[in-house]
Amino acid sequence: MTVSQARGGSRIVRPTRAGGPGPAARVTVGLLVGVTLMALGTGLPGRAEAAQISGKIQVFASAEADEQRNKYQENVLRQFEKLYPGVKVTTERGPWPWYTRFQSLLVSGLAPDIWMSAGMYASNQYVEQGVWKDLNPLIARDKVDLSQYFQPTLDASTFRGMRYGLPVGMFTDALIYNVDLFNQAGLPDPPHDYDDTSWTWDKFLDYGKKLTKDRNGDGIPEIWGIDGIGHLDTVAASFGSFPPFSSDFRKALYDAPGMVKAYQLAQDIQFKYHISPTYAERVSLNLGGVAFDRGVAGMLIDFTTRAGNYVGRKDLRFDLAAKPRGPAGPKVLLYLNTLNLIESGPNPEAAWELIKYLSRPDVLPGLAVYGYNAIPPTKNGALLFVENMKKQRPEVDWLVFIKGASYAIPVEYWRPNYGEVKAAVDTIGGQIRNNEKDVSSGLKELNERVQAILDQYWAEKAKK
Repeated sequence: MTVSQARGGSRIVRPTRAGGPGPAARVTVGLLVGVTLMALGTGLPGRAEAAQISGKIQVFASAEADEQRNKYQENVLRQFEKLYPGVKVTTERGPWPWYTRFQSLLVSGLAPDIWMSAGMYASNQYVEQGVWKDLNPLIARDKVDLSQYFQPTLDASTFRGMRYGLPVGMFTDALIYNVDLFNQAGLPDPPHDYDDTSWTWDKFLDYGKKLTKDRNGDGIPEIWGIDGIGHLDTVAASFGSFPPFSSDFRKALYDAPGMVKAYQLAQDIQFKYHISPTYAERVSLNLGGVAFDRGVAGMLIDFTTRAGNYVGRKDLRFDLAAKPRGPAGPKVLLYLNTLNLIESGPNPEAAWELIKYLSRPDVLPGLAVYGYNAIPPTKNGALLFVENMKKQRPEVDWLVFIKGASYAIPVEYWRPNYGEVKAAVDTIGGQIRNNEKDVSSGLKELNERVQAILDQYWAEKAKK
């Protein structure tokens, strides 16, 4: 099956929360992975190999809000136990925030073997502490083929040359647009492919102005052209500024030209052009955090899960398009979950076998889609996400999320004193976006604050 065949008619939205893989999905997955398995081998253990792996594997996992996802994950683990009769897999599920419970286990000397589907934020809390086992030697020893993974997911799951996890699910963002509002404005659909160089931030801004409608002339639009432009790191990256640090993370660059352009755009759409609601307007007009939900915004840049929330909204006709590009090209958000092997875990060899099993081409796609409501991080596996979504909203072009994977950058990347930096960006950056601070002077203040955090971090490192 090719990418063009997977697209089918034209458009798309997310997997059902309550449903699991139906017969059509199982057939599709079988066809997709069959060819891959023939090329790579079955990946099934022989009797002698299975007998060598035994004991208890302790898995830490998030407590998914949808119980069907938890059940799917558990079923996958039971299948592994059938392949390895001497193994028993136990699961501890931590509620949000998951890393709080994980930290308790570490401090208590009760470290599990695996964190199954750790987000990058959680992974980066422990990457300097030696909590994760480097998978590179194991991958080389067992000749694990990583060629099917999207390269950005492999790049994002490393730290200073160490591979701390194998990707298990990814989330990308795209432009979500209201089809009816586009038709009413007489605008052509924005491009769905990333090779259209005419789809720039200026063109996006022009679309936003044409979509905005103040029908009664009271100065407050009833229809807003733009609801949000996505994570500002990705906007800044499209203007050539990412990450906002020097390569050694010793110098803050939050006042770099690309960051200035990103924050200026976020401020201008609200206060200069008035084509996106301000925070005060969202409150006074009862628009909520996302006006697109209410059918009164033409365009929203957001990630996979947001679009999936609209699957059951038959009153909301929407589609997906490529994100606008800057001088450095288009840049897409990447959230990534990984399978992490814990250095101090009690049964490392058996746990590594489980990670390899979960990463198999006949297991990983279903685990990502039905177990984590995510996009599989492999090129063939990602097509299951498209097929699953097309069954629910066939008119939406879900393939856009997959096309964006090649342009993806991780926004939860490691940085010194992550939490402190994030708090500073959220506070001062929020004030800039809300027009409480000038962009130039606000980013200068933010840069000075982050630089102080970096200086403190490196000074403390030098003492050790």
